[in-house]
Amino acid sequence: MHRLIRPLLPLLLCGAAHASPAWVVPVTKLYPVPNQTSAPVRTLNARTALNLNRCYALWCDVQFGATRGWVLRAAVNTAGDCRRLVPLGLKDLRRTEAAYHTSRDPDRNGAACEPMDRPLLDR
Repeated sequence: MHRLIRPLLPLLLCGAAHASPAWVVPVTKLYPVPNQTSAPVRTLNARTALNLNRCYALWCDVQFGATRGWVLRAAVNTAGDCRRLVPLGLKDLRRTEAAYHTSRDPDRNGAACEPMDRPLLDR
């Protein structure tokens, strides 16, 4: 049993204490689970402030007031450079994602905070 729980500990322990201020750019839905077929908890207006816990390939785990839920990663933005975004899971950002900005893409290839950019960002 411990072998099953141990790999999940980082996910279970990342709570609001490590949350980072963020906002949604377009109007988006807050889901109880990372699945668009689930019934949304609520609709968030553009520029709605929330706390970002962690992002994954398509979804971000967020806190809106007392409600914890999931929004599509493409709708989430936060302040800071790649050194701040990568630990939150916001890496390999594409131009279609709200968190993409040319200041985070030094080689201007359309992918920000990617591993190849790190030497360029450290200058």
